[in-house]
Order: sequence, then structure tokens, then C-alpha cells
Amino acid sequence: MSLIKSLFAGVALAVAAVTLTLSGTASAQSQPDLKQTKLVIAYQDPAFPALIRKSGVVSSAPYQIEWVLLTGPAANLSALYANRIDLGHMGDTSLTIEQSNARTQWTKDATPLRIVAGWRNAHSKDYPPVVTAVRASAQISSVAQIKGHKVGYNYGGYNHSQYLATLVKAGLTEKDVEPIKFADGATSAAGFNADEVDVYAGALGPILPTIRSGAGHILLTDHNTQIPALNVWATTSADLKDPAKVAALQDFFSRMSGYWAWHDAHRADVIGVLKDTLKVSDERAAFEYEVRSGGFVKFDAGLIGEEQTIADILYDGHAIRKKVNVAVEYDPQFNAAQKAVWPVASKK
Repeated sequence: MSLIKSLFAGVALAVAAVTLTLSGTASAQSQPDLKQTKLVIAYQDPAFPALIRKSGVVSSAPYQIEWVLLTGPAANLSALYANRIDLGHMGDTSLTIEQSNARTQWTKDATPLRIVAGWRNAHSKDYPPVVTAVRASAQISSVAQIKGHKVGYNYGGYNHSQYLATLVKAGLTEKDVEPIKFADGATSAAGFNADEVDVYAGALGPILPTIRSGAGHILLTDHNTQIPALNVWATTSADLKDPAKVAALQDFFSRMSGYWAWHDAHRADVIGVLKDTLKVSDERAAFEYEVRSGGFVKFDAGLIGEEQTIADILYDGHAIRKKVNVAVEYDPQFNAAQKAVWPVASKK
């Protein structure tokens, strides 16, 4: 090789080496260091975090995960607003109620909280996630007959929306009943089971013994009120502007997408964890196994349409203060990571 060719070859190799180094540096800079990142994730009971740990789907995550127990949507909302948690657990209509009560308008570019994940079981008359139930002693056979009765519910979430939608279907307002607001769904259910209220809006699981014994019966389900009834995780606008948090959430949801298949394939393990963490009967644990199955729901036009429908029902029925645009509450950027293709089934 001539001297000139050797010089050109050396220059080319040097340029290539520099380019490779710069490329590698840029790539490293574009990937946040997740080892220094922590996700603080809230759930309303200890069962789901215990099940996720049992499944092992997030055990090798390259960031820290701290689970916290916050009972009730109100506690989760407060922790989110205070930036104490990264994911808050609530029902899908929680932010609809929040938006309707907000002093300032929520827009696509100015929304303090956004829903980033949602899931539920397949629609079934045997395993509805939310119901309106009545005590047999109250002798209520139609929704209009709840007038004048004590009605128990808890603030936020789809329990709250079920209560409001029940009033709308009855053609009533809160002035026509005696509303009893509890701190969370568990205490609301306990009030119904103890015959402290005649009507209850919330999860079926906690009141299952009362229903099975004949001391109460179901008046309405999510099918009747048109509430999609997803469990959701919401996060803050600050987290969604933090590259490290977003990267950690992408990874977390990708790993979590594998949980639902594990749930379906390990019935005995799931029921064992449910009995141990919730301290419930075999019947209740078997019910919870079914109602807690499902998968991530894709945030698409179909779901947003269903969420807007219930928001409009509540507004038109004078159950919430103002008309809201639910589309601004949902962030679909994690759909792919969640493998969120499970559709919200028809409620026929």
C-alpha cells in the first residue's frame, strides 16, 4: 500500500472511531439511568401487589418499586396532587368527577393528572365489578323507590359514579335521598352489611355474604349504568415530563402485561394469596379471582366514547357540575408496552 493510501486509510479509521464513540455517547445519554429511578405505586388493598410479587413479572426491573397501601380514591388523588406517589389506583370515572369539580378547565396541555393504564375482567352478569344493591328490609324493587332512603357510597372512582348514575336513572338528586359518604369502598360495604344504609353503590365482592344470604339484592350493575368500570392507574403531569419516569413506566407496564396470563394459569396460587392478604372466605376469594382477571384495555376511540357517554349521562342528569371532555384525561402512550388490545366487550 502506498504512503498516501495508508494515510487516507488511517484518517478513515479515526473518523469511524470518533463517529462510533459519539454515537454510543448520544445513545447512552438518550437512555435514562433507571438504576437511580424509583416508582412509588399505590393500590387500594394489599392483594394485587402481593399477587404481582408472587407472579414475578416485575422482579428483575432495573429500577426500584415501592408499593404503598392507600384505601379509597380520595387518598390516592391526594397523594398524586402532593407528588408523593407515581401511580394512584382508582376507578376510571375518578378523573371525570375531578374534572367536573375543578376550578380551572382541563385541556390537553393543562391537565394535572392523567390515566395511563386501565384493566378489568370480561363483562359478565355473574362477576360485575360495581353494583347498586339494596337491603331486603328496605323493600325496594325499582330504582325510583330509593327516594328517601339512606344511600351509602365513597368519594371518587366508579363507586361514586355508580351512586350518581343510580340517582340519574331514578330521576332523583341528592336532595331526594339521605346520602352517607364513607371514607372508602370497604367502609361503605361494611355499612351496608351492618344494615346502616338501605342502598349501596360499590364493589360486589365486599357485600357478597349479604347478597348470598338473601338479606340484600342487586338493583343495578355497571351494565345498567353504562360505566366501563375499569381499575386504573393515574399519574401526574410532572411524571409524564420526566424522561426517567416515563422510561420506567414503559418498562413496568411491559412487564405487567404478562401478569394476566399468569393469573389465569395459577388459580390456586391466586386464591391462596387473596385469602391470605384479604382474610376472606373461600367463596369471596373465588369471586375475587374472577373479577380481578382480565387485561389492559386499549385507550382508543371506542373506550373514550364509552367514558364520554357516562360523563354526559351524569352531566345531563345534573349529577356533576359541568360538562367535561374525558379525552384529556387519558394518555395512550403506554398502549403498546401494555399490549393493550383487549377491547371493552359489549354490555349486551
